[in-house]
Amino acid sequence: MAGSISMGQYLFKRIAQLGIEHIFGVPGDFNLALLDELFKLPDLKWLGACNELNAAYAADGYARIKGLPGVLVTTYAVGELSAMNGVAGAYAEHAGMIHIVGMPSRSVQKARLLIHHTFEPGMDQAIYVKMSEPIRKMHTVLMGGENTAQEIDRVIEACVKSRLPVYIYVPLDVASLPLDAGHLETPLDTTVRNSDANVEDEVVRVTLEAIKKAKNPCVLGDVLAIRHGGKELTQKLVDVTRFPAYATPLGKGIVDETHPCYNGLYNGSVSFEGVAKGVEDSDLVLNIGPLLSDSNTGGFSRNIQDSQLIYLGHDYCKIHDKLYPDVHFLPILKRLVEELEKEPARYNVPRAQFRTKIEQTLLMDLKSGPIKQDYLWQRLGRFLRPHDIVLAESGTAQFGMPDAFFPPSTAYITQTFWSSIGYTVGACLGACVAASTLPHSSRIILLVGEGSLQMTVQEIGSYIRFGYTPIIFVINNGGYSIERAINGPKQGYNDVSMLWDHGAMLEFFGAREETGVKGRSYSCRSVEELEKVLGDKEFVEAGVIQVCEVFLDKFDYPWRLTGQLVIGRALAVKMAKEYTP
Repeated sequence: MAGSISMGQYLFKRIAQLGIEHIFGVPGDFNLALLDELFKLPDLKWLGACNELNAAYAADGYARIKGLPGVLVTTYAVGELSAMNGVAGAYAEHAGMIHIVGMPSRSVQKARLLIHHTFEPGMDQAIYVKMSEPIRKMHTVLMGGENTAQEIDRVIEACVKSRLPVYIYVPLDVASLPLDAGHLETPLDTTVRNSDANVEDEVVRVTLEAIKKAKNPCVLGDVLAIRHGGKELTQKLVDVTRFPAYATPLGKGIVDETHPCYNGLYNGSVSFEGVAKGVEDSDLVLNIGPLLSDSNTGGFSRNIQDSQLIYLGHDYCKIHDKLYPDVHFLPILKRLVEELEKEPARYNVPRAQFRTKIEQTLLMDLKSGPIKQDYLWQRLGRFLRPHDIVLAESGTAQFGMPDAFFPPSTAYITQTFWSSIGYTVGACLGACVAASTLPHSSRIILLVGEGSLQMTVQEIGSYIRFGYTPIIFVINNGGYSIERAINGPKQGYNDVSMLWDHGAMLEFFGAREETGVKGRSYSCRSVEELEKVLGDKEFVEAGVIQVCEVFLDKFDYPWRLTGQLVIGRALAVKMAKEYTP
């Protein structure tokens, strides 16, 4: 007989069975009993963040590197509501997250007492459960019923399969209730399957026929292929077909950029010369895991017709003009690769290179003088090495880093779709934690503007507290440059405090002599100064936490940002003319 186990330990053991090793969050009186159960399990480590929003960002960053859901624990009301922006970003960009919320006890909820974190007398204390509805795939409120174990399993499985956040609400007095431990012996079902085998067969068959007939095909990999576990399969598809391969700004890194078939980053008309033509002239575009947001399509300037397109998405597939709803691309992509590897000659692959490889455009080859946007990002690309993890903050970094060339196995974290300013500072903590579990060594490189940094800066103290040594590039361009580019370049609302001393930041957060934690800080106002830092052996090896502040002109913008804004403004004018109130 398996015996019994507390509800809290059952929940956390199920999480550990997925391969998750860390839990992020902030303690609060309504989750402390649950955290006591967590601390009885040696397989999971607790990392307390400085606030709930940053903890959610950290869980998101962990998920993107680990390929498994991040886990977040917060307290009732004030904690869960503070985290919601971070959870919403994970929902928008499919970074799976299990958000566990400690609630008041069942008796307190039934009595509707006027306890702290409530609004008014007689308030339904489950009201906050309703608030998370738009940003979750599934939820459960564990009130101690006989199906508690099944409810936990149902919600966790949904998170893994959908790569969307889920919520598990745990009243204070439920955390220690006994459950049948025998449920743990049944593995969680986390395999993505399509419910209609006949439809899946048709999608595979028609896609293979299209590959066979295509004269000028290509592969366009996007971010949801990465999020849903299809990155390796996408690379295999390129390897077996030898079709020209492209990525998107959010999907950067899905295809090895040193691969002979890699042909650049497709962002509609906001692409390097030859890239858009290469994609748009193809008679077959195998588009895997698309996310068709404004900043991932060059302001909706993507120009791929249905007659060219096979769209393999997470919630539907579309082959030319035929829609296949409720079909997930992952099982289909797996079968496509298997069939092509098994009988390549039948489908006329691998294809000899039928198109000239597009060489990357060098924007600006500076040797001296002020640092420019068009120089900086490609120079930082040359600083990278295999297995680096790069985080590009919302702002000029997320529009600049697409210009950089990535070495093999570079992981890229950005939030170009949700674009919550300050996201990467918290996500960097999660990336550091996840990287510590990988079989290879990875440098963590954070690229963050000084304005974004002010939103979430306190989490740098957590890097130091937990012994992580990221390289932090603070891009100081005198305020919110991305907002200046959009509107009001000289308006005061785009200013931030310029009184911060970033060179003293690490010391304040704990990297100083008396703590025994080493840190280094650099300041670069010229190309010569930046080149010296990037060539410094100690800086390159990242053995200690480091900050490199890079100064740029506040009115200097990445070309992709200005290019997209031109397109966006023209579209806005057109839509305004067509709008009828």
